[in-house]
Amino acid sequence: MDFSEKLSVITPVSRPELLPIVALSVPDQAEWLLVTDGPLKTPCGLRPHTLIQGPATRQWGDVQRQIGLEAATRPFVYFLDDDNMMLPTLGDLLIPFLENGNHAGVLFGLLVHFSNETHIWPCPPTIKAGRVDTAMFLGRTEAILSLRFDEPISGRGWPNLHGRRYADFKFLEAFEEHFGLSRLPAIYGFHNAVHLLRRLEPQFYARLEDHKLTRGALAPILNKYLIKADVPPWW
Repeated sequence: MDFSEKLSVITPVSRPELLPIVALSVPDQAEWLLVTDGPLKTPCGLRPHTLIQGPATRQWGDVQRQIGLEAATRPFVYFLDDDNMMLPTLGDLLIPFLENGNHAGVLFGLLVHFSNETHIWPCPPTIKAGRVDTAMFLGRTEAILSLRFDEPISGRGWPNLHGRRYADFKFLEAFEEHFGLSRLPAIYGFHNAVHLLRRLEPQFYARLEDHKLTRGALAPILNKYLIKADVPPWW
């Protein structure tokens, strides 16, 4: 079985020009939900997807994730920002673990690229602001949608902080409190991966832009930076 058939990937879109690169990391069999931040023109020729025009907020994608959750039809969800990438095999790695262990959600590590440095954030033993990120989580859709956030942090499924930061922390804190979160430190998400490839792998990035490479070429490149990355000194 291709476990990606059970996965909805939700992408808040404010940088549509990056979507052709992001698309290469989304598994073929996954449901891909693109929720725009206001009326935006998306590139032609993307892999199959559902395009939803969300309200114009420019506020960290919280409302877009809420809308995507309501539209998701698969039993598991991954949040993929429009400058990140995911392992194309993420569903195959994590969904059997969640199903066999009857887990609601899992937290894993993150490779973060900023400026010209690449660091690894290990999945923390406790949820703390500034130590977790949206890209470190995959979980059951039904469990996520059962979460409620009261004013002033309103929302169903995903908190709406009305432009303030750390919604990922509030979400993961609530999820762990209600359902628990398993840890898989050997799995990684990739934050700002589009910038990483553009800056550090310009020839590879150019071939991606020209549609001359498939998603099978992504994993070796991303894994190379996992090997090179260090835990940041402030962690």
